[in-house]
Amino acid sequence: MRLSINQRAALKILGLAALLGTAVIAPNALILFKPKSSKEKYKYKRIIQKLFDDKVIYLSGEKIELTERGKQMLARIQADEVVINCGDASKWDGVWHLVCYDIPEEFKQSRDALRKKLSDTGFMQIQLSLWVFPYNCKEEIALIAQHFGVAPFVAYLNTNHLPQQSKLEKYYGLHK
Repeated sequence: MRLSINQRAALKILGLAALLGTAVIAPNALILFKPKSSKEKYKYKRIIQKLFDDKVIYLSGEKIELTERGKQMLARIQADEVVINCGDASKWDGVWHLVCYDIPEEFKQSRDALRKKLSDTGFMQIQLSLWVFPYNCKEEIALIAQHFGVAPFVAYLNTNHLPQQSKLEKYYGLHK
C-alpha cells in the first residue's frame, strides 16, 4: 500500500505519540496537526479515516492506536528516511567502514532492498556483497538491516587499508 505525503506525516506523528507511551485521544488528535481552518480540519479527518479504513490505525473508543500493519509501515518509513552522514572529507580519520552480507535466497527481496539502500546512500560496491564507505555509520546500518529483517546476516567491519585505496580516496574526495 502506498501512502500519501499527508498520510506518512500523520503516521509519523501517531507513531511518535505511541513511542511516548500514550495513545492519542481521537477528539484531540487533530490538535497535533494544528488545523488553521475548517477546510484543513476536514482534510485531517479524512486522512485519519483513510488510515483507519486501510487498517493502519485502530480507533478504540476515543483512542487512536497503530495496528501491526501500521507499526510495520512506520518502521519502513523510518528506514527509508535514514540518512547516512557523509562527514567532512578534510577530517577523514583514515578508517574505511565495510558492510558485508551473506543473505539466504529466501530473503532475496530484503537483500535487494539493502543493496539498493547502500547504493543510494553513497556506499561503493567493491565486491559482490561487500560495500565500503569512508565514515562511521554503524548505527544506521544496524537500523536498516533490522528493518529489512536481515540483521543476523549483515556484518559491519572497519579497516585502515583496502586494495585500490587511492581510487576510493579519489572517488570520495578524501585527503589523508
